[in-house]
Amino acid sequence: MLMFVGTTEVASLLNISAQRVRVLIKEGRIQGARKINGRTWVIPLYRGMPRVSYRKHGPKPNWHSSRHCGKNTIHFDRNNIATNKNKKDTALEVMSIKRGSKNLAKGHEIEIHGPCKIVYRPENPHSCGATVWIETLATATVFNFDGTVERVNSMWIWEEEEMWKINKKNIEQLIQEVS
Repeated sequence: MLMFVGTTEVASLLNISAQRVRVLIKEGRIQGARKINGRTWVIPLYRGMPRVSYRKHGPKPNWHSSRHCGKNTIHFDRNNIATNKNKKDTALEVMSIKRGSKNLAKGHEIEIHGPCKIVYRPENPHSCGATVWIETLATATVFNFDGTVERVNSMWIWEEEEMWKINKKNIEQLIQEVS
């Protein structure tokens, strides 16, 4: 599935400034970048990163990707699941949303408002030791047993607000142009 992001998100992924991303777009070096609604850039991600062409002269670019940069990662706590199953009066949170190593929210139910990816890597576990987790760039709503609700915003809120304003025909045209 092809995902589109804006210049700020690409800057975060490449670890460069948003202004530098706009310069790369102007030079035609970011593949598939298109302007929609006359002012918003959409850039396709291929395997989680934008495709940037290199120049023949000058220094090599020094940007790099970070495996979980900017993504909300949802983890499952197997110990709390077992405790809740064995003890009837417990309500421990069994899911948590993290960005990097920072814990953003915990709860028992999570609703993801956009695309996500379930990852299983027993040979290359997550930094916390998990072998299964969910990655998403979208905003998520976390529900707790006590009735509290938390909203974990993505770094790319425009994707939800702006992308849905584009009609289906425009998205299909973008995908065909990029492919």
